Parts: sequence; structure tokens; C-alpha cells
Amino acid sequence: MPHKPQGRKPSAAPRPPESPASGLKEVDRLIQQRKLIEARHVLESLHRRYPDQPAILRKLADLHYRLKDLGPYQRACESLLALTPDDANLQIELGDAYLINGRPALALRIFQRFLEQHPRSPRAAEVRTNIGKLEAVIDELLDQSGLTGTAALEFAELHEALQGALSRGEFAAVPAFAEQLLARKPDFAPALNNLSQSYLLTDQVDLAIATAQRVLAFEPANVHALANLVYFHCRLGQPDRAHEYAVRLRQSDQPAADKWLKVAEALSFLGDDEGVLATFERAQQDPAPRGAEVALLYHLAAVAELRQGREHAALRLWQQALKLNPGLEIARANLADMRKPIGQRHAPWPYDFAHWVSSTTIAQIAEAVGTHRGNEVPTRAIRTFLAQRPDIAALAPILLDRGDPTARQFALMLAETAATPELHAALYDFARSQRGPDSMRNQAAGLADGADLIPDRKIRMWIDGKWSDLELMGFEISGEPTSSFGPQVEPLALRATEALHARQGAKAEQLLKQALALEPESPALLNNLALAYEQQGRREAAEALTREIHARFPDYIFAGVALARLQLRDGDPAAAEELLAPLFKRRRLHYAEAAMLFSTRIDVDIALDKHDAARTWLDMWAGIDPDNPAITRYRQLLGGVAKPARRR
Repeated sequence: MPHKPQGRKPSAAPRPPESPASGLKEVDRLIQQRKLIEARHVLESLHRRYPDQPAILRKLADLHYRLKDLGPYQRACESLLALTPDDANLQIELGDAYLINGRPALALRIFQRFLEQHPRSPRAAEVRTNIGKLEAVIDELLDQSGLTGTAALEFAELHEALQGALSRGEFAAVPAFAEQLLARKPDFAPALNNLSQSYLLTDQVDLAIATAQRVLAFEPANVHALANLVYFHCRLGQPDRAHEYAVRLRQSDQPAADKWLKVAEALSFLGDDEGVLATFERAQQDPAPRGAEVALLYHLAAVAELRQGREHAALRLWQQALKLNPGLEIARANLADMRKPIGQRHAPWPYDFAHWVSSTTIAQIAEAVGTHRGNEVPTRAIRTFLAQRPDIAALAPILLDRGDPTARQFALMLAETAATPELHAALYDFARSQRGPDSMRNQAAGLADGADLIPDRKIRMWIDGKWSDLELMGFEISGEPTSSFGPQVEPLALRATEALHARQGAKAEQLLKQALALEPESPALLNNLALAYEQQGRREAAEALTREIHARFPDYIFAGVALARLQLRDGDPAAAEELLAPLFKRRRLHYAEAAMLFSTRIDVDIALDKHDAARTWLDMWAGIDPDNPAITRYRQLLGGVAKPARRR
């Protein structure tokens, strides 16, 4: 399984330092403040801008070492030595890095080079001792290759070079190394396993699977091949197929480097939390030395614990992971997310987005959208793309369940844009889960509701850390008129509206009665006539007409809201609440309808002393009509910003 640096991202600093000197000064300041992660971000930005500066590389290597991030530490040492190839101390430092990272052949070669160039060094005796130990280790390893002598050592170095290319992300170089190794030993499983990983990471999934299966043909219990196949099929959105290989993986008794980490990684991709925790327990009991990446195993166990609802256990494991490797940013990111209010959390997630969807795929989606034109561009383009890449659509439910924030947002965008039945079903499942923040599940529920997947628009959801029964109130808000009139009525209705705005009730009444003679079944004209009565002080006539309109046209929002306000005025907010309830089942509202409906509902809840509910309605209103000036007034009345939910 690929070992990408977990959670490592380029610096988020708004502007890189202007010079190496100023940048290093900033790094020293951050280190003094014990902000090592921030210091590393600055150094990485500096290194990208000034790649051949020894002072920057030296500082970067030291910081990687302090953070116990030993892969990047090794690469920094390699870059340094390329600039100063005869530096004795650097040669020893790089040799030690190779040893720590399990590269004995490369360590042996660099130590031999040290003795050739610095035979009288005070550290020569120490290096000779290391060489003796390494030769014994390498002899044992090379026995497995069936090669001897110089050819065997070259074979080992070639394999380690392949591993280095893979760890550096130089995937295009991997097949050439693998080809040389397999020409000498066709059944060399490590080369095939590494080759299959490189194929996956360059979106050659069929080749990746076929290469992993080549290993199983001669080693059916090979841990790395089985773990890779679990990962590959998860990436394809094929959990059932992945599960078949996971069963074989857990049953394998074949020894392997970092065996328990490989098993835990595979089961994490599959979402098998109990399996991850069982593997973690076995790793704890294993007397064999464990690799430098044991911190990642603690992280995966923490993810599994939190997915099972055991927050305190997860926090302890993440803290231990960071003690073992302070540079493990995927663990640090999860811990930071845990500090948010429970309804805003994404944690836990085992891997970042890059482990699920390649940058090549993202670029292909962007290109597909960019080549289309028209109002329905995204939907058509995304559907066309998904027809060619069904694995991406199949991956969406997995990303919603256990992806990082970027992965979940990607899956949500994909489902909303493509709007296929399968993706709507994935959103419905996600809305009813405990994964991700409340706001994202609310959004998913709204999209599923728009696809008519939620019976009676009622759903049980995990909100603010507890289960709540909710009734969805999703609306499509439009500025288009809700009523249309015939050509003879239209000018009369327009003049009547202008008269009402000028508070000329009598004139409006005259015009509206002319219009009603032509269209007597228009609730909009009748409602405006009630307003004309109200402006003339004829309250009883206005109220009687409002009740008549509601009786004749129960779905007409303005009459229902007006009647609810009458009940509220008469001191019966419960009756007003009952009148408003069916109106919220409407899926399409005009801005004016929404303003009347939400403001009345808020006033009703205030009268019922249900201020939390009032804040919820206010948040929904602000979400669909944020510029309405009444929202600010209600915010002040209710004393601040409420939590976003659809509670009733």
C-alpha cells in the first residue's frame, strides 16, 4: 500500500519569504516559539523557491529529524549530499538515515564510500563496525534473491532505489526499476508489489490489480499483495470485492515487513473498525521489532475507536501517535478537528483526499466541465465523465463515510451536480449517519429530499451529538411572480398594487373588483382586496375575506400566514403554529412568501417562548435570503446567531 506522507501539505502561508536569509530568520523565530510544524511549512516553501541552498536543506533535515519524520529526513540528507558529495559527516548521517528507514544496501554503499574517502576519520572505526553488521544482514536478505556476490548487492540497491522513487512520488521511474529487477528474478514479490502501487497512483488500476494478482499466483498469502488489492478495490468503489481479499489478508500467517501496519491500513480503507482494533492489539503483543511508521498504526487505531464512539480512547491514541512522530500531520489534523463543537466535526478520517482520488482524475473532471457550454454544463459534463469513470461515482458513498473534509466536499459536489439516483441514495444514507458535520448532512438531506427519497419529509438525524426527529423544510426560492393574470387583468392588478403601495386603499379596492369580475378565482386578487379593506380601516371585512380565501385556497401562503397572524394577535400562538405547519411543506417559494412565512413563524415561536426554535428558523431564512433587512432585526431581538438545524 502506498505510503504517501499522511496529511502533509504545502505551506498555507500567504506569502513566501523574500529571501533565504529572511526566511531562515523566520524559521528560527518559529522554532524558538516551539511552532515546529509552522517552521517546517516555511522551510518547505523556501526549499521549493531556492532548491539548491545548503543552509535551507540543513535546517529542513534537522527539523524533519526533530519531528521524527524520517522519510523526508532521508530525502533532505540525499539532497544535501548531492550538493556537497565529499562531506564526511553528511555521508554518515545519510547512512544512518538509510538504516533507520530500512535501506541496508544503500547504507552499506554510503558507508563504504565514506571509508574510501575518509579512511583516517575519527569515526572510521564506528563505520567499519556498522559495515560488518550490515554485511551480515544483507547476506541474509540476499539469500532470498538467489543471487550472490556483487550481482546480489546491485540487486538489493536497485530494489531500494525503486522504493525510494515510490516514496518520493516519482511513479514514472518505478516501472524501469521493476523491469530490471524482474529480469533477474521474475518472481520477486516486493518489486511486483511496488510496481502495482505505482500503477494505481498513475490511474492504471487494471494494471495495478493484474500485477498484484501475479504475486498471489505464486504467493497466495502475500501480505502486501493482499493489502494492496483491498486498497485497489476500495478505490474502485468495490467494497464487496475488497472484503474478499481482506478475509484472506487477516488469515495470512506469512511474515512481512510492517505486517500489522499493512493489515490495519487495508482494513481502514474498508471501514472495518473492529478489524483495525484487533490488528492493533496483535501488533501490541508482537515481540518483533516494529518499524518507524508505528505512529501511523496508532493513528488508524484512533480513527477506529472514534468511529466506534469511544472519544477518550481515540484522543489517547492520537496523542501517543504524535509522541512517536510529531510530524504526523494527519493525526494532528484530526485532533484539531476534535476541538470544534461536536456538530461541526469531520473527524475521524484515516487518510487524506489524495489517497482516494488522484490529481489526474481531478484535472480530468475540470477539463470535462470546461469543454462544455450552456446553462446545464456541470450536470451534463459530470454525468458524461461518470459514464466513462463509474468507479468515481461508486467511490462517493465511501468518501462520505470516511473521507477527510475535502473528500466529503468532493463527494457532495459530485452527487449534487450529477444528481443521479445512485448518488442521491448515497446522500440519503449519509444524511442518516453520524459521519461529518451537521451542516453537511443537512445539505445532503435537503438534496435527498429534493429527489423525493424521504417519506413525508421526516427523517431521524444526528444533530449536536444526539439523535433528533426532524421535518425537512427545503425550499427553492425564486424571484419570479407566483401569480399570473390574463392580458385584461394584468394592467388592473398592477395599478391596484401601486395604489396599495401608496396606501390608497379605496382606489385599490375599485381596481381589484374590476379585476375580480374577470378572474373571480384568483387568490392573489382576493388577498390584495383584503389588504385594501385593511388600509381603509375595515378590519372585520378584511378578516372575513382572509378566512374565506384560506377556506377556498388552503395552499395559498399569504392567506394562511395572514390567518396565522390573526390567531397570534388574538393570543393563540398554538393555533397559529398549526396553521403554518402545512405551508412549510411547499418546495417552491417567492422571496416575499418566504419573508412572510419565516417572520411569522419566528414571531409564533417567540410567543411560545421557544427561542431556540425561533433561532433555527431565522438561520434557515438567512440561508435562503441573507440580504433581507428583517433578519438583522430578528438577530438583535433573539440575541445572536443560532445553530444551523432543521428542528421542529
